[in-house]
Amino acid sequence: MQKAKLGLIGLVHEEAKQDYWGTMEKVAALGYQGIEGGESLLQGDVEANVKRFHDIGLQVLTISSGKDQLSDNVDNLIAKAKSLHTDRVTVWWAPCDSRQAVLEDAALYNEVGAKMAQEGITLCYHNHHHEFLNVFDGVYALDLLAANTDPAALKFVVDVAWVTFGGEDPVRVLKRLKGRIASVHVKDFARLDEPGHFTAVGTGVVNVKGSVQTATEIGVEWMVVEQDTLRNLNAMETVTLSALYLREAGLV
Repeated sequence: MQKAKLGLIGLVHEEAKQDYWGTMEKVAALGYQGIEGGESLLQGDVEANVKRFHDIGLQVLTISSGKDQLSDNVDNLIAKAKSLHTDRVTVWWAPCDSRQAVLEDAALYNEVGAKMAQEGITLCYHNHHHEFLNVFDGVYALDLLAANTDPAALKFVVDVAWVTFGGEDPVRVLKRLKGRIASVHVKDFARLDEPGHFTAVGTGVVNVKGSVQTATEIGVEWMVVEQDTLRNLNAMETVTLSALYLREAGLV
C-alpha cells in the first residue's frame, strides 16, 4: 500500500518557544515532513527562515484563518501563504448552527476560494464534531456545505477524531468527500463520553488505522498528527509515540 506523508500541527508550542529550530529538527528526525502553521517563520528574514525550514526536511502545509476574517483579508492571506511557500489557507471553525448559516458560509467560501484559486492557493475547511450534530432535512451540516461549494473553490481537512466524536464513521466521511480532501487530521480520543479526553494516536478508540488506510487509498497525501491537550505523556513523547505508531502500522 502506498504510504502517506506525515505532518504535525500544534503539540510542541512550548518547546518551540524555548528552542524553535532545535524542536523542528527533532520533529523532522521523527519522520514528520510538514507543519501546519509556520507563523514563527515570519519573524526576521522570512525567505531565509523558509529555506532553513526546507533544509531540515519540513514544509509549511497551510496557514489558518477565522471565517470572519476571510472577506476583508483575502489579499493578506494570499501574500502570507506565498511568503511561507504554502498553497493552502484553512478555516478552522464555523458554527454551522442553521441551514441558512451553512448556505451563507458556502457562498463565502465559493467567492473567496475562487479568488484564492486564481493565485494558486486552495481554501480549506476543517471540521469539528458539531457539523455532525447539526442535521438539516436529514443532511449533516458538513455534507450540506460540501454539496453547496464548488470543488475547485473549497477542499476539506477531515479531522477523524471529531468525526468520531460527532457520531459518524470517519471512513464513510472520507469516502463521501473523495477528491476534495486536502489533508487528514489524525487524532485520537481515550473515550467519547465528553470532549477533552485526547490521547496519543493509536492509543484510543478512534479508528485511526482504517481512516488513514482509506484516506491513502483515495489519494490523500498528508496525514497530520494533532492532539488538542496532553494526556499522560509530554509533548515530545506524544509526538514521538504518534509517529512511531503510524510508522509501525505501515501507514506513513
